[in-house]
Amino acid sequence: MTNSAYTPRTEDAIRHWMVDKLSERLRVEPTAIRLDEPLVALGVDSMQFVVLVGELEDWLGCRFASNPLLDYPSVNALSQYLARQLQTGKTVIDPPSD
Repeated sequence: MTNSAYTPRTEDAIRHWMVDKLSERLRVEPTAIRLDEPLVALGVDSMQFVVLVGELEDWLGCRFASNPLLDYPSVNALSQYLARQLQTGKTVIDPPSD
């Protein structure tokens, strides 16, 4: 982002956004989204993964070098990882290095 007024999204904001999107897509109450469960266990299919990742990129104002849900498959894990990456000023989120 080149906008100097941009403030990276917080872990809580990312988590809230994901829960809202997932509850809409899966047609369940937000309280039904288990934050530490892999999204596939919640019923998210591969097409929904692709759409979710694209919308997340747009909302966050960044790009993912790979699908972050492969390495961070739950709402909590992904929210924590993305918030840490964005706070360093990254606009391209790389997969974790082992």
